[in-house]
Amino acid sequence: MGMVINDKMMQVMELYAEVTHIDQLVAKFFDIDSEELLDKKINVLTQLKNGTPPASIPDYYSILELYSADDVLWD
Repeated sequence: MGMVINDKMMQVMELYAEVTHIDQLVAKFFDIDSEELLDKKINVLTQLKNGTPPASIPDYYSILELYSADDVLWD
C-alpha cells in the first residue's frame, strides 16, 4: 500500500509542477505534502494541465486544502 501512495504522491508532485504557473489558487492553497485526496488531486491537476477551466472541474476547490474561509477579506 505504501508504494501506491508513493506513486500517487510522485504523480501529484509532477502535475503540481506543471500547473502552478497557470493557476494561482493551486500555487497558493494546494498542500503538496498532504497524502489526502490523492485521486481527486490527480484528476483535478490533470484536467488543469489539459486546459480545463477551474469552474468546469467539480472537485477543484476540494483539493485546495490550505484554503480557509478565514482567508477571505470582506470590505
